[in-house]
Amino acid sequence: MHNATLSLLLACATALATGACSFLNAAGEITVGAKEKIPKVSTDLKWPGADQVLGKALTSSAGTSKAPPGLPTSLGSATLAHVQGIMTIDGECNRNVIVSTVESKAKDSLLKDLNFIITNCGDPNRCVEQCQGFRGMMMEARIKFQLLDAAKAKKIKEVLSNNTSPDAIVAIRAEFTKLDYYEAKPGGKPGETLSITKLFGNSEIGVSSAGGGDDTVLVRQRYLSSISPTTPQRFALDPKAEFTVKTKKAVINAETTWIEIFQRIWIPQQNLYGITLGGGGVQIELQPEFVINAVKVIEGAL
Repeated sequence: MHNATLSLLLACATALATGACSFLNAAGEITVGAKEKIPKVSTDLKWPGADQVLGKALTSSAGTSKAPPGLPTSLGSATLAHVQGIMTIDGECNRNVIVSTVESKAKDSLLKDLNFIITNCGDPNRCVEQCQGFRGMMMEARIKFQLLDAAKAKKIKEVLSNNTSPDAIVAIRAEFTKLDYYEAKPGGKPGETLSITKLFGNSEIGVSSAGGGDDTVLVRQRYLSSISPTTPQRFALDPKAEFTVKTKKAVINAETTWIEIFQRIWIPQQNLYGITLGGGGVQIELQPEFVINAVKVIEGAL
């Protein structure tokens, strides 16, 4: 640890009782986030259209089989009910679409490799393992995000010592200022959208390691309505979760760190005609934060 940083932490630890150090709270904790230029996620995550999901035009997908009632001739107007009908005819449980690059509004964030998965849960006797009794359609989107590059990892390392324990990071959390699910407004002008959250049976947003396998949920359906730019909400990871433990170690070791952000949505059968894929998606704005215990940092430096 740099001598100047250690001296500052020691001075602040001494001054905690008097509140003389502004960047430490009463528990002796430092929040590392936007001010330290930890990259913000700011993206309009657009869902692929029905033609991308199915890998073929809707009007030719049914082949010689009977097409679903009301099958549209325009792909843009295809609802989840129509997509479900085609998947049922084709005998499919899942369809995957991978988009290699994703546009982000934040210049200092890096997103890539959107993997969109749609699951047909229309028949309770099929796709049992994936659907687990749910009837309708499930949608999942996973996107890779560079949480720390070499420069950002070095910046965090500047306030840590070589002997700092991962326990010095007392929390990993995200401040959400936007989490809006939408679809294109039928008959509306380009760019006009409607919120579709009310049509969900359930939803969740979470994170995992880049390779997956350690999914950890951050935000559940019941909190969506409370998130806005004027009422930002913070959500902390489970400190005992496998993902949290691995990420703490990566930060302490100043490693370049890629993670996955995932969203899952369950749409009940009766609401499938109310959602179109084309022109829909989710707008996300979140700021990752690391809460560091200054006392444990000091102990590691002594």
